[in-house]
Amino acid sequence: MTAQPTHAHAGMPRLTGVSTFDEATRLVLDYLQKQVPMDFWTVSRVIDGRQVYLEVTPNELDLAVGDGPKWEDSLCHSMWEEGGPRVAPDVSRVRQYAGIEAARALSVASYVGIPLFNSDNTLFGTVCGIDSSVRGDAFVEIAPQLELLGQMLSVVRMLDDQAVWLSRQLEATLREAETDPLTGLRNRRAWRRACEVEEGRHHRLGDHASIVVLDLDGLKQVNDRDGHAAGDAMLQRAAGVIRAGCRRTDVVARLGGDEFGVLCPQTTAAEVAHVVERLRAELDAAGLSAGIGSATLDQVGTMGETEAIADAAMYADKRLRR
Repeated sequence: MTAQPTHAHAGMPRLTGVSTFDEATRLVLDYLQKQVPMDFWTVSRVIDGRQVYLEVTPNELDLAVGDGPKWEDSLCHSMWEEGGPRVAPDVSRVRQYAGIEAARALSVASYVGIPLFNSDNTLFGTVCGIDSSVRGDAFVEIAPQLELLGQMLSVVRMLDDQAVWLSRQLEATLREAETDPLTGLRNRRAWRRACEVEEGRHHRLGDHASIVVLDLDGLKQVNDRDGHAAGDAMLQRAAGVIRAGCRRTDVVARLGGDEFGVLCPQTTAAEVAHVVERLRAELDAAGLSAGIGSATLDQVGTMGETEAIADAAMYADKRLRR
């Protein structure tokens, strides 16, 4: 028979400073396996009609992370739905557990099931332990400590969820702050940040980087003749053509007004010349035109200097075409 725990609270895991639910589950299961040894401990989640094991202790039952029975066939289901005791020294003496086939298949004689909650007090999952040995009646004395562990783990899970939500909100806010609302391209702020990153990469690793600057022709005339809605549609069409003509690794931005920029990582001066030709041809096919200039970052230059050179080349291209 497995030894009875004498002081379940001894060495209670410290969850202060724990940053993730995964880390907390490992601490809790390690504590339980040492203080309340059973054949198998798991932290599980109820999802899609199954009790899925998220973390497990080493065991000889061939039960692993990702395993788990149908929820309705589990001991934890009977604990939660039918009011079975959360600590059962002898499952054969408990009406709710005695007839469960899955428990018999694993030779379960004693059971622990502590619910874990979502923030709205619905069931997330359980801390669950099973053993093939019947325990003495004193085994139920560990219930208060196990309930406390379950509450602590539930709080960590809720905080983890909140941190994920806040991270997604921050990401969405940052994306919105760095997106041009008319075209959906990056705005000037995002462009500068991308250029800083690429400049650092260039000086650290020696990678080539090039910039293309485009200034759309005829936007003022369209605005004056057909209204700003038509001008906006023209900008949106141009943005789509430019984006489609670039690689996924290129950074495409609306720099302001009718000016666009393309940051081309790992692109030499010869390669960026082909980018310019392609963009000019695709704009022409869409019934649009633009002054286009390009420049490539050299070994001692900066992205700001490179953009200024590309900008000057764009204005020279405009004058030449006039």
